[in-house]
Amino acid sequence: MTSSQYNADYLLDSDQETLRLERQARIYGVEDDLRFMAPSSHEQVLDVGCGSGSITRVIARALGTGVATGLDRQPKYVDFARRKAASEGISNIRFETGDATKLPFPDKSFDAVWSKHLLQWVPQREQAVREFVRVTRAGGRVIACNFDLFGVCHYPQDSTFQADAERWFEAARDELGFDNQLGRKLPHLFQMAGMTEITVNVIADPCFGGFGGDPEKRWNWETQFQSVLGFSAKVFGSIERGEMFRDRIVELFSRPDIYVFCPLFYVSGRVA
Repeated sequence: MTSSQYNADYLLDSDQETLRLERQARIYGVEDDLRFMAPSSHEQVLDVGCGSGSITRVIARALGTGVATGLDRQPKYVDFARRKAASEGISNIRFETGDATKLPFPDKSFDAVWSKHLLQWVPQREQAVREFVRVTRAGGRVIACNFDLFGVCHYPQDSTFQADAERWFEAARDELGFDNQLGRKLPHLFQMAGMTEITVNVIADPCFGGFGGDPEKRWNWETQFQSVLGFSAKVFGSIERGEMFRDRIVELFSRPDIYVFCPLFYVSGRVA
């Protein structure tokens, strides 16, 4: 894609996205995901919106006789995920191409369904959650991890940038259905889908929060907002203004005196 184009289905789509997802996973680490997912060794676990397969591989390694299945709608990401898992010698893993709102699996196929940073991109997220429930066995669980207020909470606050950031995310909501307040809505979505024993854990996002100064976090911010440059150009009226917005967010959130706060919600529900 040229700098003036963008993928409306997944705004971050780019030639670097699988590399970015792999590096982002290293920033996050695996401890929180495994702690809140708590996979058992025998389980069949589905990772919806697996991207590069980084978390799917973590799940597979945590299983014994169980199998981890990753699903993504982008064939090029699925191809990367398969090759990466094969290169690491992971055998209890598979990857499929498919849509989160129309999962290509029979009813009650999995003991657990997991997704991270997916549902904010899915305008039909209620349907996606219903699909998560459909393919989960009775007594199994669905776990989703999503941020809330990504990129719009920082202190000391730059009021000019703040107005532009809010404008950008409002445009993403109106045009693409992106929900930057999804974390707080997950418990209600789970309840409306008929799940019980809903648990909610909220932590400070270790990738998109904290003081600036980490070069990996800076690279992640820069790569993401380079990927969305076409959309930023549409929001602000030109490529040049889109580049200015990209540069401002990278520089501001990389400053060691600026604290960025982004809550990360882990929500789990039991399927009846």
